[in-house]
Amino acid sequence: MSAENLPATTLTSRCMGIFREAHWLTQDRATAFARVLLVVSIGFIATIPWTVPTMNVGHDFAAFWTSARFAIHGRPGDAYGEAERAALVSLFGPGQYPPFFYPPPALFLCLPFAPVPFATAAALWIAASGAAYATVIRAVLKGRSIVPAIAFPAVAVCALFGQNSLFSAALLGGSALTLDRYPVVAGVLIGTFVYKPQLALLAPLVLIAARRWRAFAAASATALLLIAAATIVFGVDSWSGFIGSLPAAAAWNGGGAPGFDKFASPYAAIRLAGGSPELAWLVQCVTAAAAAAALVFTVSRRPGGAAEMALLVSTTALCVPFLGNYDMVILAVPGAWLISEAIGKGWLPYERAALAALYVSPFITIPASSNGVPLAPVAIMALMVLVVRRTWYSLCSSIEDQSCNAGRPQCANPE
Repeated sequence: MSAENLPATTLTSRCMGIFREAHWLTQDRATAFARVLLVVSIGFIATIPWTVPTMNVGHDFAAFWTSARFAIHGRPGDAYGEAERAALVSLFGPGQYPPFFYPPPALFLCLPFAPVPFATAAALWIAASGAAYATVIRAVLKGRSIVPAIAFPAVAVCALFGQNSLFSAALLGGSALTLDRYPVVAGVLIGTFVYKPQLALLAPLVLIAARRWRAFAAASATALLLIAAATIVFGVDSWSGFIGSLPAAAAWNGGGAPGFDKFASPYAAIRLAGGSPELAWLVQCVTAAAAAAALVFTVSRRPGGAAEMALLVSTTALCVPFLGNYDMVILAVPGAWLISEAIGKGWLPYERAALAALYVSPFITIPASSNGVPLAPVAIMALMVLVVRRTWYSLCSSIEDQSCNAGRPQCANPE
């Protein structure tokens, strides 16, 4: 019987079946697609000097590099003022450049790159953070091909900006790998986020709700140690400069100086769609509160360190109001965990197709945002749903877990 002669319900069922199991989307095909995507991405980046000659590659790293150079010359306070902006102008020429809004402990991360010229420092920075990212994600994937993770579109965006999100993804992935067996190590990695605290915004909630007391203590001690070290090494002036820059940071991000299409949060989505700041903050707060509640409720069941960190990352991406599109590279951590779990325990319905769609979603969300259609938060919400669903399936499938017998959420059924 031809397709046109099939009953509508049968045809619909067959079409849904294609996406429900997605057996056609094999690991070999996914890797082959990622290889092609990687070659295309490298080719695009290589042609930038001719195709987009006005693009200042690594302009975000320039803020890190110039600030670190002020620090090694005994002027850390200038990293947060007009002197830093003047240094960026002398490097790139007149224009609008991102200020340095990071707390003084972030200077420790940048210092090793300050003594060398900018172009060399930027190359070393991208190579080092990229290597850390690739190593950790490969471990989360349990040794499987790292090509899809490297070809992930957010990686290219992060590299072009010279941002620190590859390093952040490495820290989060390392925490996922060590939280169960080496909680102190995981705590140290989480505490290091004092350099970029918004990405560890929900970490205390997770560690407390999951009763990860050793990790919590290690994270707290690490954060305090880095704060004290920064105060000793860079002086009180560095903190004065940082605190004094906070109003400018709020105006820069809240006012959408980089462009609201460059952010992936509910706040930015409402502003991009023409909503008022008040409405945007309301939507952001409601979304963040609901996501945080779901996070705490789930991690309190102790689903395991890797699951807890996957939940933390996907939820944080919804809760940070100024999540840059380059920061979306941290979503490789929950993505890698989902793939590893699915290969080991079996794919849930629609999970394989949904992950594939989310993987290529930047090709839709970025142009859509540029044209005033904010889709990035929808993609992040979808990823969080997948992570929560997989977590509850794992909990309910565990013989030792009793949550399914206590009137709590129903077990997910892969069939």
